[in-house]
Amino acid sequence: MTAARLPIKTCLGFGIGTVGMSIMLNAVTSYYPAFMSTVLGQSPEVAGYLMMGAKLYDAVADVIIGSMSDKSRSRWGRRRPFMLAGALLSAISFLMLFAPPALSQSALIAYMIAAQVIYSTAYSLFAVPYMALPAELTAGFGERTRLLSFRTVFVSIGQMLATAGTAAIVKAGGAGASAYATMGLVMALVIFGAMTATVLSVPTTHGEERKEGDAPALSLARQIALMGRNRPYRLLLGAKVFQFLAFASMGSTGLLFMLNVLGLGYDGQILLTAVQNIATALSMPLWVRTGASMGKRKTYLIGVFLFCATALSWLLVGHGVSTAGIVLRGIGSGFGSGALILMSISMLGDTMVYDRAITGMAREGLLSSTVAVVEKASFALGVAVLGIFLRMAHYIPTTGGKLVAQPDSAVLALSMGYTAIPAAMFIANGVFLWLYDLDEAKLAQAQAA
Repeated sequence: MTAARLPIKTCLGFGIGTVGMSIMLNAVTSYYPAFMSTVLGQSPEVAGYLMMGAKLYDAVADVIIGSMSDKSRSRWGRRRPFMLAGALLSAISFLMLFAPPALSQSALIAYMIAAQVIYSTAYSLFAVPYMALPAELTAGFGERTRLLSFRTVFVSIGQMLATAGTAAIVKAGGAGASAYATMGLVMALVIFGAMTATVLSVPTTHGEERKEGDAPALSLARQIALMGRNRPYRLLLGAKVFQFLAFASMGSTGLLFMLNVLGLGYDGQILLTAVQNIATALSMPLWVRTGASMGKRKTYLIGVFLFCATALSWLLVGHGVSTAGIVLRGIGSGFGSGALILMSISMLGDTMVYDRAITGMAREGLLSSTVAVVEKASFALGVAVLGIFLRMAHYIPTTGGKLVAQPDSAVLALSMGYTAIPAAMFIANGVFLWLYDLDEAKLAQAQAA
């Protein structure tokens, strides 16, 4: 049976919320270490520890929020009240991170710990129930990919704002504390608007209706143990560990790589990310068709190959790469990331539907929260290790947005963090995806049984 085609309004309403998520994740990953080390005079290691601690705390919060949203019932549905609270707190916490008051060293660290905890909780309140929605909005194997292609376009818009937009604001303001504060305010307003738009536009779904037998009275620990029956989900989790480690490595070193290795400054960051995200958005029709004809797993692996080849190509250039070189690499990484982002999230929705078929439980929130735990733990580990790596490589922190000549060891560390390390992570990622075997036929068979 072919699933009903979702209205464009629903697809757009669902997708726009990811603009806020992309800004929350990518702007903080890309700019918080640079803000701490070039404006506040802190070591990248300190920023890494702060981010790691907050995300490890959030690993617990994710599971609690996911389980609560599965069980919640209200006139607004089981997901939307959590998402609305997340939208408000996300805007507040983002501004807190980039507009701290003048404080002493110890007081600043305490303030940043609190800001990171609020930020992590806010992101979970929105992201965990949000990522449960694709499995609830449509039962169609291919229609889920179409729905998520809209989301991936909005991911591109969000990433462009999170990197190119923020870079433009920071550069225009002189790259100092006031510039980052202005950026924080502007992006906080965008975050709140995008997330709230999704809350107001996503319809109540069939997944929000309680059905007899849908939610057996099992403990959280027992439900987590039952995930072992879902082999495709386990393999996808393993793949995502290395995917997120790769993104964490590139995200936390990207701006510093542009500033200190290539000498391109914020202009290079703006151009590269603009090209990347335009390419990602334009690639969606291609990847939707490729996923339907070749399968989601093979399409994902094609994206991994394109992404890794482009990342490694940065090793061939030095200080002052040409504009054409930036544009070509932006196109390559944009097309590659479009395939792997779209297919990985579509495959996650498939594993949620498969889980419901084999367990009889509607627990999409718990499954999405487990992915969020993996995402944040991987990001936290990646950022923290990179911070230690840069300290050991004798990276020199500065204040006021100033740049200094970094030692060769720091330049090498930044180059590895942006190129070779992500490529190695994606090779491990590809091993898990090669073993993944959930396709439309296997899913239909599980549902029929």
